Amino acid sequence: MYKLASGLLTCLVLAGCNSGGSDDKFSKIDVTTAQSCPSNMTCGFMSAPKSYEDGSSEMVEIYYGVHKALDPANRIGALILNFGGPSAEAVLGASSMASYALPKEILNRFDIVGIDPRGTGQSAFAKELTECAVAEYRGEGDCNSTYQQVAPYLGSNTVVKDIDRLRELLGDDKLTFLGYSYGTRLGSLYAKTFPDNVRAIVLDSPMSPTNANNVEIRVGNTAGYEKIADFRLGHDISRNNRYQDIVDSLFTGPDYSYRANDDTLSLKDGISTLNLTVAREPSGDWQDIESGLVKLLDEDSVSALNWSLLLKSGGTGSVSDSELYDQLRGNALFKAVVCTDERAPLTDSEIEATESRYTQASSLYGLLTYHQTAELCKGWSAQRDPIPAVTDMEAALGGQQILIIGGQYDPATPYVWAEEMAANFGASASLVTVDNYVDHGFSYSGIGCIDKNTTAYLLDPDYKIAEQTCNAPVSTFGKSFAIAPGVPHPAKDVIGW
Repeated sequence: MYKLASGLLTCLVLAGCNSGGSDDKFSKIDVTTAQSCPSNMTCGFMSAPKSYEDGSSEMVEIYYGVHKALDPANRIGALILNFGGPSAEAVLGASSMASYALPKEILNRFDIVGIDPRGTGQSAFAKELTECAVAEYRGEGDCNSTYQQVAPYLGSNTVVKDIDRLRELLGDDKLTFLGYSYGTRLGSLYAKTFPDNVRAIVLDSPMSPTNANNVEIRVGNTAGYEKIADFRLGHDISRNNRYQDIVDSLFTGPDYSYRANDDTLSLKDGISTLNLTVAREPSGDWQDIESGLVKLLDEDSVSALNWSLLLKSGGTGSVSDSELYDQLRGNALFKAVVCTDERAPLTDSEIEATESRYTQASSLYGLLTYHQTAELCKGWSAQRDPIPAVTDMEAALGGQQILIIGGQYDPATPYVWAEEMAANFGASASLVTVDNYVDHGFSYSGIGCIDKNTTAYLLDPDYKIAEQTCNAPVSTFGKSFAIAPGVPHPAKDVIGW
Protein backbone atom coordinates (compact mmCIF):
# COMPACT_ATOMS: atom_id res chain seq x y z
CA MET A 1 0.00 0.00 0.00
CA TYR A 2 2.71 2.49 0.89
CA LYS A 3 4.44 1.92 -2.42
CA LEU A 4 1.22 3.09 -3.98
CA ALA A 5 0.96 6.01 -1.58
CA SER A 6 4.50 7.20 -2.12
CA GLY A 7 4.06 7.12 -5.87
CA LEU A 8 0.87 9.12 -5.83
CA LEU A 9 2.20 12.44 -4.70
CA THR A 10 5.95 12.59 -4.30
CA CYS A 11 5.55 16.28 -5.16
CA LEU A 12 4.76 16.80 -1.49
CA VAL A 13 8.51 17.10 -1.07
CA LEU A 14 10.00 17.25 -4.56
CA ALA A 15 8.80 19.30 -7.49
CA GLY A 16 8.69 17.75 -10.91
CA CYS A 17 6.54 14.63 -10.74
CA ASN A 18 5.74 13.09 -14.10
CA SER A 19 3.30 10.51 -15.32
CA GLY A 20 5.98 7.93 -16.09
CA GLY A 21 6.10 5.74 -19.13
CA SER A 22 8.83 5.74 -21.75
CA ASP A 23 8.63 6.78 -25.36
CA ASP A 24 11.03 7.57 -28.14
CA LYS A 25 10.99 11.34 -27.91
CA PHE A 26 14.26 11.42 -25.98
CA SER A 27 16.14 10.08 -28.98
CA LYS A 28 14.92 13.06 -31.01
CA ILE A 29 16.20 15.73 -28.63
CA ASP A 30 19.77 16.83 -27.97
CA VAL A 31 19.92 17.08 -24.18
CA THR A 32 23.19 19.00 -24.41
CA THR A 33 21.61 22.06 -26.04
CA ALA A 34 22.77 25.14 -24.11
CA GLN A 35 20.70 28.20 -23.39
CA SER A 36 22.08 31.52 -24.52
CA CYS A 37 23.29 34.20 -22.16
CA PRO A 38 20.44 36.49 -21.03
CA SER A 39 20.37 39.78 -22.92
CA ASN A 40 20.87 41.84 -19.77
CA MET A 41 24.00 39.96 -18.69
CA THR A 42 27.49 39.10 -19.77
CA CYS A 43 28.38 35.44 -19.26
CA GLY A 44 31.42 33.27 -19.07
CA PHE A 45 32.94 30.04 -17.83
CA MET A 46 35.17 29.84 -14.79
CA SER A 47 37.68 27.00 -14.66
CA ALA A 48 37.71 25.20 -11.32
CA PRO A 49 39.31 21.99 -10.06
CA LYS A 50 37.09 18.96 -10.41
CA SER A 51 38.38 18.07 -6.92
CA TYR A 52 39.68 20.79 -4.64
CA GLU A 53 41.33 18.09 -2.51
CA ASP A 54 43.43 16.74 -5.39
CA GLY A 55 46.21 19.11 -6.35
CA SER A 56 46.55 17.44 -9.75
CA SER A 57 42.81 17.39 -10.49
CA GLU A 58 41.53 18.11 -13.96
CA MET A 59 39.65 21.37 -14.40
CA VAL A 60 35.93 21.72 -15.10
CA GLU A 61 33.87 24.65 -16.32
CA ILE A 62 31.42 26.58 -14.13
CA TYR A 63 28.99 28.92 -15.88
CA TYR A 64 28.19 32.37 -14.51
CA GLY A 65 26.50 35.58 -15.61
CA VAL A 66 26.89 39.20 -14.53
CA HIS A 67 24.38 42.06 -14.70
CA LYS A 68 26.59 45.14 -14.35
CA ALA A 69 25.91 47.77 -11.70
CA LEU A 70 23.94 50.68 -13.14
CA ASP A 71 26.05 53.21 -11.22
CA PRO A 72 29.60 51.89 -11.70
CA ALA A 73 31.17 54.93 -10.03
CA ASN A 74 29.47 53.94 -6.77
CA ARG A 75 29.66 50.17 -7.21
CA ILE A 76 30.02 48.23 -3.96
CA GLY A 77 30.78 44.86 -5.52
CA ALA A 78 29.07 41.71 -6.75
CA LEU A 79 25.88 40.32 -5.21
CA ILE A 80 25.94 36.56 -5.84
CA LEU A 81 22.54 34.85 -5.82
CA ASN A 82 21.52 31.24 -5.23
CA PHE A 83 17.90 30.13 -5.50
CA GLY A 84 17.96 26.78 -3.74
CA GLY A 85 17.38 23.19 -4.66
CA PRO A 86 19.98 21.77 -4.73
CA SER A 87 18.78 21.74 -8.33
CA ALA A 88 18.31 25.32 -9.47
CA GLU A 89 20.48 27.17 -11.94
CA ALA A 90 21.19 30.79 -11.06
CA VAL A 91 22.22 32.66 -14.21
CA LEU A 92 18.71 32.88 -15.67
CA GLY A 93 17.28 33.45 -12.19
CA ALA A 94 19.65 36.33 -11.50
CA SER A 95 18.73 37.84 -14.86
CA SER A 96 15.03 37.72 -13.94
CA MET A 97 15.67 39.23 -10.52
CA ALA A 98 17.64 42.07 -12.10
CA SER A 99 14.88 42.70 -14.62
CA TYR A 100 11.83 42.49 -12.39
CA ALA A 101 12.45 42.15 -8.66
CA LEU A 102 15.51 43.90 -7.27
CA PRO A 103 15.16 47.57 -6.27
CA LYS A 104 17.07 50.34 -7.99
CA GLU A 105 19.25 50.88 -4.91
CA ILE A 106 20.61 47.34 -5.31
CA LEU A 107 20.90 47.46 -9.09
CA ASN A 108 22.80 50.74 -8.93
CA ARG A 109 25.39 49.57 -6.44
CA PHE A 110 25.91 45.89 -7.22
CA ASP A 111 26.77 43.65 -10.11
CA ILE A 112 24.02 41.01 -9.93
CA VAL A 113 25.66 37.62 -10.38
CA GLY A 114 24.33 34.12 -10.91
CA ILE A 115 26.57 31.07 -10.80
CA ASP A 116 25.11 27.81 -12.05
CA PRO A 117 26.14 25.25 -9.41
CA ARG A 118 27.69 22.03 -10.65
CA GLY A 119 25.00 19.83 -12.11
CA THR A 120 22.80 22.75 -13.22
CA GLY A 121 22.44 25.02 -16.22
CA GLN A 122 25.57 25.06 -18.35
CA SER A 123 27.98 24.06 -15.59
CA ALA A 124 29.94 20.83 -15.28
CA PHE A 125 28.08 17.56 -14.81
CA ALA A 126 24.62 18.84 -15.82
CA LYS A 127 24.87 16.86 -19.06
CA GLU A 128 25.89 13.63 -17.32
CA LEU A 129 23.06 13.89 -14.79
CA THR A 130 20.50 14.64 -17.48
CA GLU A 131 21.56 11.68 -19.58
CA CYS A 132 21.47 9.17 -16.72
CA ALA A 133 18.16 10.54 -15.40
CA VAL A 134 16.56 10.29 -18.84
CA ALA A 135 17.84 6.73 -19.20
CA GLU A 136 16.38 5.88 -15.80
CA TYR A 137 13.04 7.43 -16.78
CA ARG A 138 12.97 5.31 -19.93
CA GLY A 139 13.81 2.15 -18.02
CA GLU A 140 17.11 1.83 -19.86
CA GLY A 141 19.49 2.30 -16.95
CA ASP A 142 20.00 4.32 -13.79
CA CYS A 143 22.28 6.95 -12.30
CA ASN A 144 24.32 4.71 -10.01
CA SER A 145 27.46 4.65 -12.14
CA THR A 146 27.14 8.37 -12.82
CA TYR A 147 26.88 9.04 -9.08
CA GLN A 148 30.04 7.00 -8.55
CA GLN A 149 31.88 9.16 -11.08
CA VAL A 150 30.61 12.68 -10.33
CA ALA A 151 28.69 12.87 -7.03
CA PRO A 152 31.83 13.43 -4.91
CA TYR A 153 32.37 16.67 -6.86
CA LEU A 154 28.79 17.98 -6.55
CA GLY A 155 28.47 18.46 -2.79
CA SER A 156 28.02 21.68 -0.91
CA ASN A 157 31.64 21.87 0.26
CA THR A 158 32.74 21.99 -3.37
CA VAL A 159 30.10 24.52 -4.46
CA VAL A 160 31.12 26.84 -1.62
CA LYS A 161 34.70 26.72 -2.90
CA ASP A 162 33.43 27.52 -6.41
CA ILE A 163 31.62 30.57 -5.00
CA ASP A 164 34.79 31.80 -3.32
CA ARG A 165 36.76 31.22 -6.51
CA LEU A 166 34.21 33.32 -8.42
CA ARG A 167 34.38 36.07 -5.78
CA GLU A 168 38.11 36.25 -6.36
CA LEU A 169 37.69 36.17 -10.15
CA LEU A 170 35.26 39.09 -9.97
CA GLY A 171 37.80 41.11 -7.99
CA ASP A 172 35.94 41.39 -4.67
CA ASP A 173 37.85 41.16 -1.41
CA LYS A 174 34.76 39.89 0.40
CA LEU A 175 31.54 38.08 -0.53
CA THR A 176 28.06 39.59 -0.69
CA PHE A 177 25.55 36.75 -1.01
CA LEU A 178 21.79 36.22 -1.03
CA GLY A 179 20.77 32.60 -0.67
CA TYR A 180 17.29 31.15 -0.60
CA SER A 181 16.41 27.79 0.94
CA TYR A 182 19.21 25.31 0.07
CA GLY A 183 21.18 28.44 -0.81
CA THR A 184 21.25 29.14 2.93
CA ARG A 185 23.20 25.92 3.43
CA LEU A 186 25.73 27.30 0.96
CA GLY A 187 25.75 30.76 2.56
CA SER A 188 26.15 29.52 6.12
CA LEU A 189 28.74 26.95 5.07
CA TYR A 190 30.63 29.70 3.24
CA ALA A 191 30.73 31.72 6.47
CA LYS A 192 32.01 28.62 8.28
CA THR A 193 34.68 27.91 5.66
CA PHE A 194 35.75 31.46 4.76
CA PRO A 195 34.76 33.68 7.72
CA ASP A 196 37.35 36.33 6.84
CA ASN A 197 35.89 36.68 3.34
CA VAL A 198 32.35 37.61 4.43
CA ARG A 199 30.96 41.07 3.73
CA ALA A 200 27.21 40.38 3.85
CA ILE A 201 25.19 37.16 3.74
CA VAL A 202 21.38 36.92 3.66
CA LEU A 203 19.97 33.52 4.63
CA ASP A 204 16.36 33.52 3.42
CA SER A 205 14.27 30.50 4.54
CA PRO A 206 17.16 28.67 6.19
CA MET A 207 17.92 25.00 6.25
CA SER A 208 19.10 23.55 9.54
CA PRO A 209 22.77 24.34 10.21
CA THR A 210 23.27 21.04 12.04
CA ASN A 211 21.14 18.29 10.44
CA ALA A 212 23.51 15.42 9.68
CA ASN A 213 21.61 13.33 7.14
CA ASN A 214 18.56 13.12 4.91
CA VAL A 215 16.34 11.57 7.58
CA GLU A 216 17.07 14.36 10.07
CA ILE A 217 16.14 16.92 7.43
CA ARG A 218 12.93 15.14 6.48
CA VAL A 219 11.80 14.62 10.06
CA GLY A 220 12.15 18.37 10.49
CA ASN A 221 10.04 18.92 7.36
CA THR A 222 7.41 16.57 8.75
CA ALA A 223 7.06 18.53 11.97
CA GLY A 224 6.72 21.67 9.89
CA TYR A 225 3.79 20.22 7.94
CA GLU A 226 1.98 19.45 11.21
CA LYS A 227 2.42 23.05 12.35
CA ILE A 228 1.02 24.44 9.10
CA ALA A 229 -1.98 22.10 9.16
CA ASP A 230 -2.77 23.28 12.68
CA PHE A 231 -2.54 26.91 11.51
CA ARG A 232 -4.70 26.25 8.47
CA LEU A 233 -7.37 24.62 10.63
CA GLY A 234 -7.45 27.62 12.97
CA HIS A 235 -5.71 25.81 15.84
CA ASP A 236 -9.02 24.00 16.34
CA ILE A 237 -8.45 20.86 18.41
CA SER A 238 -11.69 19.24 17.30
CA ARG A 239 -10.88 19.67 13.60
CA ASN A 240 -7.32 18.47 14.12
CA ASN A 241 -8.58 15.33 15.83
CA ARG A 242 -11.11 14.67 13.06
CA TYR A 243 -8.42 15.11 10.42
CA GLN A 244 -6.23 12.63 12.27
CA ASP A 245 -9.06 10.07 12.43
CA ILE A 246 -9.66 10.39 8.70
CA VAL A 247 -5.97 10.03 7.85
CA ASP A 248 -5.73 6.99 10.11
CA SER A 249 -8.61 5.40 8.19
CA LEU A 250 -6.91 6.12 4.86
CA PHE A 251 -3.65 4.47 5.86
CA THR A 252 -4.81 1.50 7.92
CA GLY A 253 -7.27 -0.22 5.60
CA PRO A 254 -8.94 -2.52 5.01
CA ASP A 255 -9.72 -0.69 1.77
CA TYR A 256 -7.59 2.43 2.39
CA SER A 257 -10.40 4.93 2.14
CA TYR A 258 -12.63 6.98 4.40
CA ARG A 259 -16.40 6.64 4.26
CA ALA A 260 -18.19 9.91 5.09
CA ASN A 261 -21.94 10.38 5.40
CA ASP A 262 -22.39 11.14 1.71
CA ASP A 263 -19.44 9.70 -0.20
CA THR A 264 -15.98 8.12 0.07
CA LEU A 265 -12.59 9.80 0.20
CA SER A 266 -10.03 7.65 -1.61
CA LEU A 267 -6.43 7.21 -0.54
CA LYS A 268 -5.24 9.11 -3.61
CA ASP A 269 -7.52 12.07 -2.87
CA GLY A 270 -6.62 11.94 0.81
CA ILE A 271 -2.93 12.27 -0.05
CA SER A 272 -3.76 15.16 -2.36
CA THR A 273 -5.68 16.81 0.47
CA LEU A 274 -2.74 16.44 2.85
CA ASN A 275 -0.48 17.99 0.26
CA LEU A 276 -2.81 20.91 -0.48
CA THR A 277 -3.29 21.59 3.22
CA VAL A 278 0.34 22.72 3.39
CA ALA A 279 0.46 24.38 -0.06
CA ARG A 280 2.02 27.80 -0.33
CA GLU A 281 -0.34 30.71 0.02
CA PRO A 282 0.15 32.46 -3.33
CA SER A 283 -0.69 29.33 -5.33
CA GLY A 284 -4.34 29.38 -4.25
CA ASP A 285 -4.29 25.60 -3.82
CA TRP A 286 -5.32 25.73 -0.17
CA GLN A 287 -8.12 28.15 -0.89
CA ASP A 288 -9.44 25.74 -3.53
CA ILE A 289 -10.00 22.95 -1.01
CA GLU A 290 -10.46 24.85 2.26
CA SER A 291 -14.25 24.96 2.34
CA GLY A 292 -14.55 21.32 1.25
CA LEU A 293 -12.12 20.12 3.89
CA VAL A 294 -13.83 22.14 6.62
CA LYS A 295 -17.18 20.66 5.55
CA LEU A 296 -15.69 17.19 5.84
CA LEU A 297 -14.24 17.88 9.29
CA ASP A 298 -17.29 19.68 10.68
CA GLU A 299 -20.15 17.84 8.98
CA ASP A 300 -18.63 14.55 7.79
CA SER A 301 -19.57 15.46 4.23
CA VAL A 302 -16.91 14.80 1.59
CA SER A 303 -18.73 15.58 -1.66
CA ALA A 304 -17.57 19.21 -1.85
CA LEU A 305 -13.94 18.21 -1.23
CA ASN A 306 -14.08 15.46 -3.85
CA TRP A 307 -15.51 17.91 -6.37
CA SER A 308 -12.81 20.51 -5.74
CA LEU A 309 -10.12 17.82 -6.09
CA LEU A 310 -11.67 16.64 -9.34
CA LEU A 311 -11.60 20.18 -10.74
CA LYS A 312 -7.95 20.55 -9.77
CA SER A 313 -6.97 17.24 -11.33
CA GLY A 314 -8.42 18.39 -14.63
CA GLY A 315 -6.31 21.52 -14.67
CA THR A 316 -2.88 19.94 -14.86
CA GLY A 317 -1.10 20.70 -18.10
CA SER A 318 1.65 18.86 -19.91
CA VAL A 319 5.28 19.88 -19.68
CA SER A 320 7.63 20.48 -22.57
CA ASP A 321 10.50 18.16 -23.34
CA SER A 322 13.03 20.64 -21.96
CA GLU A 323 11.01 21.07 -18.75
CA LEU A 324 10.81 17.32 -18.31
CA TYR A 325 14.56 16.90 -18.82
CA ASP A 326 15.21 19.62 -16.28
CA GLN A 327 12.90 17.97 -13.75
CA LEU A 328 14.66 14.64 -14.20
CA ARG A 329 18.10 16.25 -13.91
CA GLY A 330 16.98 18.24 -10.87
CA ASN A 331 15.77 15.14 -9.06
CA ALA A 332 19.04 13.35 -9.82
CA LEU A 333 21.11 16.29 -8.59
CA PHE A 334 18.97 16.65 -5.48
CA LYS A 335 19.74 13.07 -4.50
CA ALA A 336 23.43 13.41 -5.34
CA VAL A 337 23.96 16.51 -3.22
CA VAL A 338 21.85 15.46 -0.22
CA CYS A 339 23.54 12.06 0.00
CA THR A 340 27.03 13.41 -0.66
CA ASP A 341 26.62 16.04 2.08
CA GLU A 342 25.61 13.57 4.80
CA ARG A 343 27.81 13.89 7.86
CA ALA A 344 26.31 10.95 9.76
CA PRO A 345 24.86 8.60 7.11
CA LEU A 346 22.55 5.84 8.24
CA THR A 347 22.83 2.21 7.21
CA ASP A 348 20.01 0.77 5.13
CA SER A 349 18.59 -1.05 8.15
CA GLU A 350 18.79 2.12 10.24
CA ILE A 351 16.89 4.02 7.53
CA GLU A 352 14.18 1.39 7.47
CA ALA A 353 13.81 1.70 11.23
CA THR A 354 13.14 5.46 11.26
CA GLU A 355 9.36 5.35 10.86
CA SER A 356 8.79 6.15 14.53
CA ARG A 357 10.93 9.28 14.23
CA TYR A 358 8.63 10.56 11.51
CA THR A 359 5.42 9.72 13.33
CA GLN A 360 6.69 11.28 16.54
CA ALA A 361 7.35 14.48 14.59
CA SER A 362 3.80 14.39 13.13
CA SER A 363 1.05 11.87 13.64
CA LEU A 364 -0.75 13.45 10.67
CA TYR A 365 2.08 13.49 8.11
CA GLY A 366 4.62 11.08 9.56
CA LEU A 367 3.70 7.87 7.75
CA LEU A 368 3.33 9.57 4.39
CA THR A 369 6.60 11.47 4.50
CA TYR A 370 8.46 8.46 5.89
CA HIS A 371 7.48 6.34 2.92
CA GLN A 372 8.11 9.16 0.47
CA THR A 373 11.45 10.45 1.71
CA ALA A 374 13.31 8.18 4.12
CA GLU A 375 14.94 5.95 1.49
CA LEU A 376 16.47 8.70 -0.66
CA CYS A 377 20.02 7.72 0.34
CA LYS A 378 19.35 4.02 0.93
CA GLY A 379 21.94 1.96 -0.89
CA TRP A 380 24.15 5.00 -1.55
CA SER A 381 27.63 3.77 -2.45
CA ALA A 382 29.32 6.81 -3.98
CA GLN A 383 31.98 8.65 -2.03
CA ARG A 384 30.64 11.29 0.35
CA ASP A 385 32.02 14.73 1.15
CA PRO A 386 30.42 15.43 4.57
CA ILE A 387 29.60 19.01 5.43
CA PRO A 388 30.42 20.30 8.92
CA ALA A 389 27.80 21.57 11.33
CA VAL A 390 27.65 25.37 11.25
CA THR A 391 28.06 26.24 14.93
CA ASP A 392 29.81 28.84 17.12
CA MET A 393 29.73 31.38 14.32
CA GLU A 394 29.67 34.54 16.44
CA ALA A 395 33.33 34.16 17.38
CA ALA A 396 34.34 33.07 13.89
CA LEU A 397 32.82 36.17 12.27
CA GLY A 398 34.18 38.64 14.80
CA GLY A 399 31.06 40.79 14.85
CA GLN A 400 30.23 40.62 11.16
CA GLN A 401 26.43 40.77 10.82
CA ILE A 402 24.31 38.12 9.08
CA LEU A 403 20.64 38.61 8.12
CA ILE A 404 18.30 35.63 8.58
CA ILE A 405 14.74 35.62 7.23
CA GLY A 406 12.35 32.88 8.37
CA GLY A 407 8.67 32.11 7.92
CA GLN A 408 6.62 30.87 10.88
CA TYR A 409 4.65 28.67 8.48
CA ASP A 410 7.22 27.79 5.85
CA PRO A 411 6.30 24.43 4.26
CA ALA A 412 9.81 23.72 2.95
CA THR A 413 12.17 24.95 5.68
CA PRO A 414 10.40 25.04 9.05
CA TYR A 415 10.79 28.08 11.25
CA VAL A 416 12.63 26.14 13.93
CA TRP A 417 15.55 25.94 11.50
CA ALA A 418 15.64 29.74 11.23
CA GLU A 419 15.73 29.95 15.03
CA GLU A 420 18.49 27.36 15.13
CA MET A 421 20.49 29.23 12.49
CA ALA A 422 20.12 32.49 14.43
CA ALA A 423 21.20 30.81 17.67
CA ASN A 424 24.32 29.38 16.05
CA PHE A 425 25.33 32.80 14.70
CA GLY A 426 24.68 34.41 18.07
CA ALA A 427 25.04 38.17 18.25
CA SER A 428 26.15 38.21 14.61
CA ALA A 429 22.61 37.30 13.50
CA SER A 430 19.48 39.35 13.01
CA LEU A 431 16.30 37.30 12.58
CA VAL A 432 13.36 38.81 10.70
CA THR A 433 10.21 36.69 10.81
CA VAL A 434 7.27 36.42 8.42
CA ASP A 435 4.10 35.48 10.32
CA ASN A 436 0.54 34.44 9.44
CA TYR A 437 1.52 33.47 5.92
CA VAL A 438 2.32 30.09 4.36
CA ASP A 439 5.14 30.50 1.87
CA HIS A 440 8.85 29.98 1.28
CA GLY A 441 11.48 32.43 0.03
CA PHE A 442 10.49 35.94 1.04
CA SER A 443 12.96 38.64 0.04
CA TYR A 444 12.10 40.63 -3.08
CA SER A 445 8.76 38.89 -3.49
CA GLY A 446 6.50 41.80 -2.58
CA ILE A 447 6.64 41.89 1.23
CA GLY A 448 7.73 45.47 1.86
CA CYS A 449 8.96 44.94 5.41
CA ILE A 450 11.29 42.15 4.27
CA ASP A 451 12.53 43.96 1.17
CA LYS A 452 13.30 47.16 3.08
CA ASN A 453 15.40 45.35 5.69
CA THR A 454 17.17 43.17 3.12
CA THR A 455 18.13 46.19 1.03
CA ALA A 456 19.33 48.18 4.05
CA TYR A 457 21.50 45.30 5.21
CA LEU A 458 23.04 44.60 1.80
CA LEU A 459 23.95 48.26 1.37
CA ASP A 460 25.43 48.54 4.88
CA PRO A 461 26.11 45.19 6.57
CA ASP A 462 27.60 46.95 9.60
CA TYR A 463 24.13 48.23 10.43
CA LYS A 464 22.38 45.95 12.91
CA ILE A 465 18.90 45.06 11.65
CA ALA A 466 16.43 44.97 14.55
CA GLU A 467 14.79 41.61 15.09
CA GLN A 468 11.16 41.98 14.09
CA THR A 469 8.08 40.26 12.74
CA CYS A 470 6.54 41.13 9.38
CA ASN A 471 3.07 40.22 8.17
CA ALA A 472 2.53 39.76 4.45
CA PRO A 473 0.17 42.44 3.09
CA VAL A 474 -3.31 41.34 2.10
CA SER A 475 -2.49 42.06 -1.54
CA THR A 476 0.18 39.33 -1.45
CA PHE A 477 -2.34 36.57 -0.79
CA GLY A 478 -3.87 36.73 -4.24
CA LYS A 479 -0.75 36.73 -6.37
CA SER A 480 1.08 33.91 -8.03
CA PHE A 481 4.71 32.90 -7.63
CA ALA A 482 5.55 35.56 -10.25
CA ILE A 483 7.74 38.63 -9.89
CA ALA A 484 6.16 39.90 -13.12
CA PRO A 485 3.39 38.55 -15.37
CA GLY A 486 4.57 35.21 -16.66
CA VAL A 487 7.90 35.42 -14.80
CA PRO A 488 8.17 33.13 -11.75
CA HIS A 489 10.26 34.12 -8.76
CA PRO A 490 13.39 31.95 -9.20
CA ALA A 491 13.30 30.76 -5.58
CA LYS A 492 9.64 29.78 -5.50
CA ASP A 493 9.45 26.70 -7.69
CA VAL A 494 12.57 24.57 -7.50
CA ILE A 495 13.16 20.88 -6.90
CA GLY A 496 14.01 20.44 -3.26
CA TRP A 497 14.40 23.35 -0.84
